[in-house]
Amino acid sequence: MKRSEIIQAEKMSADAHSGGAIHQKWVANYRTPEMQAFYDMAFDKIVKLLDAPRDSMILDAGCGSCAKSVLLASKGFRVTAVDYSADALKLAKETIYAQGLADRVTLKQEDLLGLSFPDRSFQYALCWGVLMHIPDVQRALSELARIVKPGGILVLSEGNVNSMQAKLMRTLKKLLRRERAEVRHIPAGIEYLEKTDQGTLLTRQTNMSWLITECDRLGFDVKARIAGQFTELYVAVPWRPFKTLLHGLNSLWFQHVGWAGPAFGNILILEKRLSA
Repeated sequence: MKRSEIIQAEKMSADAHSGGAIHQKWVANYRTPEMQAFYDMAFDKIVKLLDAPRDSMILDAGCGSCAKSVLLASKGFRVTAVDYSADALKLAKETIYAQGLADRVTLKQEDLLGLSFPDRSFQYALCWGVLMHIPDVQRALSELARIVKPGGILVLSEGNVNSMQAKLMRTLKKLLRRERAEVRHIPAGIEYLEKTDQGTLLTRQTNMSWLITECDRLGFDVKARIAGQFTELYVAVPWRPFKTLLHGLNSLWFQHVGWAGPAFGNILILEKRLSA
């Protein structure tokens, strides 16, 4: 893609968290009590795996509305929260002030394809559900690798192209001929480009084997690979009892199964080698 297209895709990712019809749909699906309960549970586990001292600084790369930054700050960390979109950062500022965490979270406008931070700036970094919207994912990963210190930890959360949900939906859309997006198969996974009123929105379901290999090339070892949500099909069903059932399945899978392979959400805890 051209640089202008990359910038537009990054802006679309931010705008999905900051305003308009896309944002309203996102809020309705992901800003619910059930989702908050899941995120609290997931970040308790992530914090345990990080084993970081209280008041450690964590980079939230692609912070959006700062929901994940707030979770980290409320658990005793300081956070540098960055996003490409000024609108997203405006919403993020409202979020952290509403939560009384303005002294724990520093906001900054940044481009994940060219971060302004010096090499080896952060011991800990989080990039949650952001890379899936960036066309030049290799460049974004390289930037994240650059700013993490040797021995530091990078946490990535992405949608798994080989999950049961992803396979089921691809099969159903093919049989019913219901795919509306342009579909592209690349080594990093399967990309869906959907036209919206705000432009073309890119969403990638990630080939986790590719992602792990790419992170290895950049000097990271996998410390843990855990399931996020088993499914996000609750966004597609209109019936409240079904939504509740799917949220229950996600909680059960996360707490008692944890197998990442069949799960749609995958969380990688990556440790940068001392020699990198």
